[in-house]
Amino acid sequence: MKTNSFRLIGLITLLSMPVLASAQRDGSNSGALRGFQYQQPEMGTVFQLQIWSADEKEADDAAQAAWDRIDQLNQELSDYLPDSELNQLCRRTDSGPMKEPVRVGDDLWNILSAAMEAAKLSDGAFDVTVGPLTRLQRQSRKTHTLPDRQALKDAMSRIGWRYVKMDPAHHSVQLLHAKMQLDVGGIAKGFTSEQVVKLLKQRGLNHVLCGAAGDIAVGDPPPGRERWRIAIQSLKNPEEMSDYVAIRNYGISTSGDTYRSAIIKGERYSHIIDPRSGLGLRKRIGVTTVAPHATTADWVSTAISVLGAEKGLALVERLDGAAARIVTLDEQGHEKVYESKRMPQFLIANPATSAPKPDSVH
Repeated sequence: MKTNSFRLIGLITLLSMPVLASAQRDGSNSGALRGFQYQQPEMGTVFQLQIWSADEKEADDAAQAAWDRIDQLNQELSDYLPDSELNQLCRRTDSGPMKEPVRVGDDLWNILSAAMEAAKLSDGAFDVTVGPLTRLQRQSRKTHTLPDRQALKDAMSRIGWRYVKMDPAHHSVQLLHAKMQLDVGGIAKGFTSEQVVKLLKQRGLNHVLCGAAGDIAVGDPPPGRERWRIAIQSLKNPEEMSDYVAIRNYGISTSGDTYRSAIIKGERYSHIIDPRSGLGLRKRIGVTTVAPHATTADWVSTAISVLGAEKGLALVERLDGAAARIVTLDEQGHEKVYESKRMPQFLIANPATSAPKPDSVH
Protein backbone atom coordinates (compact mmCIF):
# COMPACT_ATOMS: atom_id res chain seq x y z
CA MET A 1 0.00 0.00 0.00
CA LYS A 2 1.10 3.57 -0.66
CA THR A 3 1.66 5.76 2.33
CA ASN A 4 2.20 9.35 3.46
CA SER A 5 -0.41 11.84 4.71
CA PHE A 6 -2.28 9.80 2.22
CA ARG A 7 0.61 9.14 -0.13
CA LEU A 8 3.24 11.08 -2.03
CA ILE A 9 4.95 9.39 -4.93
CA GLY A 10 5.99 10.37 -8.37
CA LEU A 11 5.88 13.99 -9.41
CA ILE A 12 3.11 15.95 -11.05
CA THR A 13 4.09 19.42 -12.18
CA LEU A 14 1.57 21.34 -14.23
CA LEU A 15 3.48 22.95 -17.05
CA SER A 16 3.24 26.75 -16.96
CA MET A 17 3.17 27.08 -13.22
CA PRO A 18 1.69 30.44 -12.08
CA VAL A 19 0.03 30.06 -8.70
CA LEU A 20 -3.49 31.53 -8.48
CA ALA A 21 -4.79 32.66 -11.86
CA SER A 22 -2.88 32.63 -15.12
CA ALA A 23 -5.24 33.36 -17.99
CA GLN A 24 -4.80 32.73 -21.69
CA ARG A 25 -7.44 33.31 -24.35
CA ASP A 26 -8.63 30.27 -26.18
CA GLY A 27 -8.73 30.48 -29.95
CA SER A 28 -11.56 28.01 -30.55
CA ASN A 29 -15.22 28.74 -31.20
CA SER A 30 -15.81 29.19 -27.46
CA GLY A 31 -13.21 31.98 -27.43
CA ALA A 32 -14.61 33.51 -24.25
CA LEU A 33 -13.20 30.67 -22.18
CA ARG A 34 -9.84 31.23 -20.49
CA GLY A 35 -7.59 28.82 -18.63
CA PHE A 36 -6.81 29.45 -14.96
CA GLN A 37 -4.28 27.46 -12.94
CA TYR A 38 -4.00 27.06 -9.18
CA GLN A 39 -1.91 25.10 -6.71
CA GLN A 40 -2.04 24.67 -2.96
CA PRO A 41 -0.53 22.34 -0.32
CA GLU A 42 -3.12 19.80 0.78
CA MET A 43 -3.02 16.29 2.28
CA GLY A 44 0.74 16.27 2.60
CA THR A 45 1.35 17.07 -1.07
CA VAL A 46 0.51 19.81 -3.57
CA PHE A 47 -2.85 19.78 -5.33
CA GLN A 48 -3.07 21.51 -8.69
CA LEU A 49 -6.07 22.69 -10.64
CA GLN A 50 -6.75 23.80 -14.19
CA ILE A 51 -10.13 25.45 -14.70
CA TRP A 52 -11.47 26.90 -17.93
CA SER A 53 -14.04 29.62 -17.44
CA ALA A 54 -15.36 32.76 -19.09
CA ASP A 55 -14.98 34.68 -15.84
CA GLU A 56 -11.96 34.97 -13.53
CA LYS A 57 -14.06 35.38 -10.39
CA GLU A 58 -16.09 32.29 -11.29
CA ALA A 59 -12.85 30.33 -11.61
CA ASP A 60 -11.45 31.74 -8.36
CA ASP A 61 -14.64 30.91 -6.47
CA ALA A 62 -14.63 27.39 -7.93
CA ALA A 63 -11.02 26.88 -6.92
CA GLN A 64 -11.82 27.97 -3.36
CA ALA A 65 -14.73 25.53 -3.31
CA ALA A 66 -12.31 22.82 -4.43
CA TRP A 67 -9.86 23.63 -1.61
CA ASP A 68 -12.73 23.56 0.89
CA ARG A 69 -13.82 20.16 -0.42
CA ILE A 70 -10.29 18.80 -0.13
CA ASP A 71 -10.03 20.11 3.44
CA GLN A 72 -13.33 18.43 4.27
CA LEU A 73 -12.13 15.09 2.90
CA ASN A 74 -8.86 15.41 4.80
CA GLN A 75 -10.80 15.94 8.04
CA GLU A 76 -12.79 12.81 7.31
CA LEU A 77 -10.22 10.44 5.85
CA SER A 78 -6.79 11.31 7.28
CA ASP A 79 -4.99 8.75 9.40
CA TYR A 80 -2.80 11.58 10.78
CA LEU A 81 -5.51 13.78 12.28
CA PRO A 82 -6.56 12.28 15.64
CA ASP A 83 -10.18 13.38 15.32
CA SER A 84 -10.76 12.45 11.68
CA GLU A 85 -13.82 10.30 11.11
CA LEU A 86 -11.52 7.48 10.01
CA ASN A 87 -9.49 7.56 13.22
CA GLN A 88 -12.58 7.85 15.40
CA LEU A 89 -13.87 4.67 13.78
CA CYS A 90 -10.57 2.87 14.37
CA ARG A 91 -10.41 3.91 18.04
CA ARG A 92 -13.56 1.92 18.63
CA THR A 93 -11.33 -1.19 18.40
CA ASP A 94 -8.87 -0.07 21.10
CA SER A 95 -10.32 -2.48 23.64
CA GLY A 96 -11.40 -5.20 21.23
CA PRO A 97 -13.44 -5.84 18.08
CA MET A 98 -16.44 -3.58 17.56
CA LYS A 99 -19.53 -5.22 19.01
CA GLU A 100 -21.91 -3.25 16.80
CA PRO A 101 -21.64 -1.61 13.38
CA VAL A 102 -21.42 2.18 13.21
CA ARG A 103 -23.00 4.35 10.57
CA VAL A 104 -20.42 6.50 8.76
CA GLY A 105 -20.62 9.56 6.54
CA ASP A 106 -21.05 9.30 2.79
CA ASP A 107 -17.43 10.04 1.93
CA LEU A 108 -15.98 7.47 4.32
CA TRP A 109 -18.59 4.94 3.22
CA ASN A 110 -17.85 5.50 -0.47
CA ILE A 111 -14.09 5.24 -0.16
CA LEU A 112 -14.25 2.15 2.08
CA SER A 113 -16.73 0.52 -0.29
CA ALA A 114 -14.33 1.12 -3.19
CA ALA A 115 -11.45 -0.17 -1.08
CA MET A 116 -13.25 -3.39 -0.17
CA GLU A 117 -14.08 -4.03 -3.81
CA ALA A 118 -10.45 -3.37 -4.67
CA ALA A 119 -9.29 -5.85 -2.03
CA LYS A 120 -11.58 -8.55 -3.42
CA LEU A 121 -10.53 -7.96 -7.01
CA SER A 122 -6.82 -7.90 -6.15
CA ASP A 123 -6.97 -10.80 -3.66
CA GLY A 124 -5.72 -8.52 -0.90
CA ALA A 125 -2.82 -6.91 -2.77
CA PHE A 126 -4.68 -3.69 -2.05
CA ASP A 127 -5.67 -3.57 1.63
CA VAL A 128 -6.63 -0.47 3.63
CA THR A 129 -6.21 -2.29 6.96
CA VAL A 130 -2.40 -1.96 6.68
CA GLY A 131 -2.42 1.07 9.01
CA PRO A 132 -0.34 -0.72 11.72
CA LEU A 133 2.29 -1.48 9.06
CA THR A 134 2.19 2.12 7.80
CA ARG A 135 3.06 3.38 11.27
CA LEU A 136 5.93 0.93 11.58
CA GLN A 137 7.20 2.05 8.19
CA ARG A 138 7.15 5.72 9.21
CA GLN A 139 9.28 4.87 12.22
CA SER A 140 11.66 2.83 10.06
CA ARG A 141 12.16 5.76 7.71
CA LYS A 142 13.15 7.93 10.65
CA THR A 143 15.53 5.42 12.22
CA HIS A 144 16.74 3.74 9.00
CA THR A 145 16.15 0.35 10.61
CA LEU A 146 13.68 -2.41 9.86
CA PRO A 147 10.82 -2.94 12.31
CA ASP A 148 11.47 -5.16 15.31
CA ARG A 149 10.45 -8.73 14.47
CA GLN A 150 7.89 -8.92 17.28
CA ALA A 151 6.44 -5.52 16.43
CA LEU A 152 6.06 -6.60 12.80
CA LYS A 153 4.40 -9.85 13.88
CA ASP A 154 1.96 -7.94 16.08
CA ALA A 155 1.11 -5.47 13.31
CA MET A 156 0.59 -8.29 10.81
CA SER A 157 -1.86 -9.96 13.21
CA ARG A 158 -4.08 -6.89 13.08
CA ILE A 159 -4.46 -6.50 9.33
CA GLY A 160 -6.80 -8.18 6.89
CA TRP A 161 -9.52 -6.66 4.72
CA ARG A 162 -11.95 -9.43 5.70
CA TYR A 163 -12.03 -7.90 9.21
CA VAL A 164 -14.01 -4.99 7.72
CA LYS A 165 -17.75 -5.66 7.58
CA MET A 166 -19.82 -3.32 5.42
CA ASP A 167 -23.60 -2.98 5.62
CA PRO A 168 -24.91 -1.24 2.46
CA ALA A 169 -28.45 -1.02 3.78
CA HIS A 170 -27.40 1.22 6.67
CA HIS A 171 -24.05 2.63 5.44
CA SER A 172 -22.48 1.16 8.53
CA VAL A 173 -19.04 -0.32 9.17
CA GLN A 174 -17.89 -2.85 11.76
CA LEU A 175 -14.22 -3.64 12.42
CA LEU A 176 -13.88 -7.21 13.59
CA HIS A 177 -10.41 -7.20 15.16
CA ALA A 178 -8.85 -5.39 18.09
CA LYS A 179 -6.60 -2.37 17.56
CA MET A 180 -7.23 -1.98 13.86
CA GLN A 181 -5.96 1.05 11.96
CA LEU A 182 -7.22 1.86 8.48
CA ASP A 183 -5.03 3.71 5.98
CA VAL A 184 -6.70 4.88 2.77
CA GLY A 185 -3.45 6.34 1.41
CA GLY A 186 -3.48 4.13 -1.65
CA ILE A 187 -6.84 5.38 -2.87
CA ALA A 188 -7.57 8.77 -1.28
CA LYS A 189 -5.71 11.04 -3.70
CA GLY A 190 -7.51 9.54 -6.69
CA PHE A 191 -10.82 9.64 -4.82
CA THR A 192 -10.28 13.27 -3.81
CA SER A 193 -9.26 14.38 -7.31
CA GLU A 194 -12.35 12.67 -8.69
CA GLN A 195 -14.56 14.40 -6.12
CA VAL A 196 -13.08 17.79 -7.02
CA VAL A 197 -13.74 17.29 -10.73
CA LYS A 198 -17.30 16.23 -9.88
CA LEU A 199 -17.75 19.39 -7.78
CA LEU A 200 -16.45 21.65 -10.55
CA LYS A 201 -18.76 20.04 -13.09
CA GLN A 202 -21.70 20.64 -10.75
CA ARG A 203 -20.79 24.32 -10.91
CA GLY A 204 -21.01 24.20 -14.71
CA LEU A 205 -17.24 24.03 -15.26
CA ASN A 206 -16.53 21.03 -17.46
CA HIS A 207 -13.05 21.79 -18.83
CA VAL A 208 -11.09 20.94 -15.69
CA LEU A 209 -8.16 18.98 -14.29
CA CYS A 210 -7.29 18.15 -10.68
CA GLY A 211 -3.93 16.58 -9.85
CA ALA A 212 -2.40 15.39 -6.57
CA ALA A 213 1.07 13.83 -6.53
CA GLY A 214 0.74 10.73 -8.73
CA ASP A 215 -3.02 11.02 -9.30
CA ILE A 216 -5.00 13.08 -11.80
CA ALA A 217 -8.70 13.33 -12.64
CA VAL A 218 -9.80 15.23 -15.73
CA GLY A 219 -13.05 16.41 -17.25
CA ASP A 220 -13.44 17.75 -20.76
CA PRO A 221 -10.15 18.91 -22.29
CA PRO A 222 -9.31 22.58 -22.92
CA PRO A 223 -11.53 24.13 -25.59
CA GLY A 224 -10.47 23.22 -29.11
CA ARG A 225 -8.69 20.06 -27.96
CA GLU A 226 -9.74 16.43 -28.08
CA ARG A 227 -7.78 15.20 -25.05
CA TRP A 228 -5.68 16.25 -22.10
CA ARG A 229 -2.00 15.38 -22.66
CA ILE A 230 -0.21 13.82 -19.67
CA ALA A 231 3.53 13.10 -19.73
CA ILE A 232 4.81 10.05 -17.84
CA GLN A 233 8.20 10.31 -16.18
CA SER A 234 10.76 7.58 -16.78
CA LEU A 235 11.34 5.22 -13.85
CA LYS A 236 15.02 4.87 -14.73
CA ASN A 237 15.65 8.53 -15.60
CA PRO A 238 12.99 10.67 -13.86
CA GLU A 239 14.17 13.84 -15.58
CA GLU A 240 13.07 12.30 -18.88
CA MET A 241 9.59 11.60 -20.20
CA SER A 242 9.00 7.98 -21.21
CA ASP A 243 5.53 8.28 -22.75
CA TYR A 244 2.59 10.59 -23.28
CA VAL A 245 -1.03 9.70 -22.52
CA ALA A 246 -4.16 11.36 -23.91
CA ILE A 247 -7.39 11.18 -21.88
CA ARG A 248 -10.69 12.96 -21.29
CA ASN A 249 -13.20 12.43 -18.45
CA TYR A 250 -10.83 9.82 -17.05
CA GLY A 251 -8.37 9.22 -14.24
CA ILE A 252 -4.66 8.42 -14.35
CA SER A 253 -2.34 7.28 -11.57
CA THR A 254 1.36 6.50 -11.33
CA SER A 255 2.99 4.42 -8.58
CA GLY A 256 6.69 3.99 -8.08
CA ASP A 257 9.51 4.54 -5.62
CA THR A 258 11.46 7.20 -7.51
CA TYR A 259 10.85 9.79 -4.79
CA ARG A 260 9.75 7.66 -1.83
CA SER A 261 12.13 4.93 -0.77
CA ALA A 262 14.63 4.16 1.99
CA ILE A 263 17.96 2.34 1.96
CA ILE A 264 18.26 0.06 5.02
CA LYS A 265 21.29 -2.19 5.40
CA GLY A 266 22.04 -1.82 1.71
CA GLU A 267 18.51 -2.80 0.61
CA ARG A 268 16.09 -0.39 -1.07
CA TYR A 269 12.58 -0.41 0.40
CA SER A 270 9.72 1.34 -1.37
CA HIS A 271 7.06 3.31 0.46
CA ILE A 272 4.56 0.87 -1.11
CA ILE A 273 3.84 -1.81 1.48
CA ASP A 274 3.30 -5.43 0.53
CA PRO A 275 0.54 -6.69 2.88
CA ARG A 276 1.96 -10.21 2.56
CA SER A 277 5.38 -9.37 4.00
CA GLY A 278 4.55 -6.26 5.99
CA LEU A 279 7.51 -4.41 4.46
CA GLY A 280 8.05 -2.01 1.60
CA LEU A 281 8.54 -3.49 -1.86
CA ARG A 282 12.15 -4.24 -2.77
CA LYS A 283 11.61 -4.73 -6.50
CA ARG A 284 11.86 -1.67 -8.73
CA ILE A 285 8.55 -1.17 -10.48
CA GLY A 286 6.71 1.80 -11.93
CA VAL A 287 3.04 1.53 -12.84
CA THR A 288 0.85 3.96 -14.75
CA THR A 289 -2.85 3.16 -14.91
CA VAL A 290 -5.78 4.86 -16.59
CA ALA A 291 -9.42 4.16 -15.79
CA PRO A 292 -12.85 5.79 -16.17
CA HIS A 293 -12.60 6.79 -12.48
CA ALA A 294 -9.51 8.25 -10.81
CA THR A 295 -10.38 6.28 -7.66
CA THR A 296 -9.98 3.06 -9.64
CA ALA A 297 -6.79 4.18 -11.36
CA ASP A 298 -5.29 4.98 -7.94
CA TRP A 299 -5.86 1.65 -6.22
CA VAL A 300 -5.08 -0.39 -9.34
CA SER A 301 -1.62 1.18 -9.64
CA THR A 302 -0.94 0.16 -6.03
CA ALA A 303 -2.25 -3.36 -6.50
CA ILE A 304 -0.20 -3.93 -9.65
CA SER A 305 2.93 -2.72 -7.88
CA VAL A 306 2.39 -5.41 -5.25
CA LEU A 307 1.26 -8.16 -7.64
CA GLY A 308 3.96 -7.64 -10.25
CA ALA A 309 3.63 -7.37 -14.02
CA GLU A 310 2.06 -10.71 -14.96
CA LYS A 311 -0.65 -10.83 -12.31
CA GLY A 312 -1.11 -7.07 -12.52
CA LEU A 313 -1.89 -7.21 -16.22
CA ALA A 314 -4.40 -9.99 -15.59
CA LEU A 315 -6.09 -7.76 -13.01
CA VAL A 316 -6.34 -4.66 -15.20
CA GLU A 317 -7.72 -6.62 -18.15
CA ARG A 318 -10.73 -7.56 -15.98
CA LEU A 319 -11.61 -3.92 -15.28
CA ASP A 320 -13.85 -2.10 -17.74
CA GLY A 321 -12.03 0.67 -19.56
CA ALA A 322 -8.83 0.33 -17.53
CA ALA A 323 -5.32 0.05 -18.92
CA ALA A 324 -1.80 -0.09 -17.54
CA ARG A 325 1.83 0.44 -18.48
CA ILE A 326 4.31 -1.33 -16.20
CA VAL A 327 8.07 -0.80 -16.10
CA THR A 328 10.46 -2.95 -14.08
CA LEU A 329 14.17 -2.47 -13.38
CA ASP A 330 16.49 -5.31 -12.43
CA GLU A 331 19.60 -4.97 -10.27
CA GLN A 332 21.68 -4.10 -13.32
CA GLY A 333 19.28 -1.31 -14.27
CA HIS A 334 17.85 -3.15 -17.26
CA GLU A 335 14.36 -1.94 -18.04
CA LYS A 336 11.44 -4.07 -19.16
CA VAL A 337 8.10 -2.62 -20.27
CA TYR A 338 4.69 -4.32 -20.17
CA GLU A 339 1.43 -2.91 -21.52
CA SER A 340 -2.13 -4.09 -21.16
CA LYS A 341 -4.19 -4.64 -24.31
CA ARG A 342 -6.05 -1.35 -24.02
CA MET A 343 -3.03 0.83 -23.22
CA PRO A 344 -2.00 1.65 -26.83
CA GLN A 345 -5.26 3.52 -27.41
CA PHE A 346 -4.24 6.04 -24.72
CA LEU A 347 -0.60 6.48 -25.76
CA ILE A 348 0.43 9.26 -28.13
CA ALA A 349 3.70 10.07 -29.83
CA ASN A 350 6.07 12.38 -27.99
CA PRO A 351 5.04 15.94 -28.85
CA ALA A 352 7.54 17.63 -31.15
CA THR A 353 9.30 20.75 -29.94
CA SER A 354 6.91 22.91 -31.93
CA ALA A 355 3.83 21.08 -30.69
CA PRO A 356 1.86 22.11 -27.58
CA LYS A 357 3.44 21.02 -24.33
CA PRO A 358 1.81 18.38 -22.14
CA ASP A 359 -0.78 19.65 -19.67
CA SER A 360 0.85 17.73 -16.85
CA VAL A 361 3.96 15.74 -16.04
CA HIS A 362 3.04 12.52 -14.27
